Amino acid sequence: MLEDTLGKMGFSPSEIRLFMHLNRNGAGYATRLSQETGLNRTNVYEALDRLVAKGLVSFVTQNNVKWYAANPPESVLSLIQMKEEELAGIKKDLVFEINILKPNPSRGELEARIFVGKYGLRMLFEEILEKGKPISVIASKLQFSEFFGPYFEAWHKARIQKGIKQRSIFPRSLKSKLKDRKLLQYRFSDDESINPTTTILYGENCLFIQWAKEPIAIKIQNKDVAHSHLNYFNRLWKS
Repeated sequence: MLEDTLGKMGFSPSEIRLFMHLNRNGAGYATRLSQETGLNRTNVYEALDRLVAKGLVSFVTQNNVKWYAANPPESVLSLIQMKEEELAGIKKDLVFEINILKPNPSRGELEARIFVGKYGLRMLFEEILEKGKPISVIASKLQFSEFFGPYFEAWHKARIQKGIKQRSIFPRSLKSKLKDRKLLQYRFSDDESINPTTTILYGENCLFIQWAKEPIAIKIQNKDVAHSHLNYFNRLWKS
């Protein structure tokens, strides 16, 4: 219904009632509209002023009395188009401001951020795909698969489509539970030599994930830190 759509667009109940009333019953002046809609005159005047400003209602003055009439219902579409153009402009300005705020990679500064919960982790795994860099993983269990279910398979499918290589180190006890996948190599180590915190390396980024009912991930973005952890991974991989 149009009333519901107007409500979703942020129209007040008074604005909706007046706009629908004017569409159904034709022009009217404020006092009559107040009587016919049951709204007090102050609300009627304020709502009419807002509808006029939005381009949904127009008025003419006859004998010093303002008569208000609804513009065609299609004017709602024009209002939506104006909002879309306004949002497009805001988005353009926001993207520009965000790019200014982005750290300069040449500075080599260490950036650490904490992500909490399923939504935060999913953002990180999406970022891994966006970076498109080779992935190195050290994990003690199959938490990614167990925690995310179907998304785990969809993520690997997207990784393969993007041609992203992955190396993973797991405890030997998990060897029979792992599935062969394209662009993915496994190696195994003694259980006690693998930290229960999952480590994921990609590009200049390190992720440390503590799995729980509400998991926590620490992301460190720093070339030197990532290089140091990758050296450790490579030593473990070769051993």
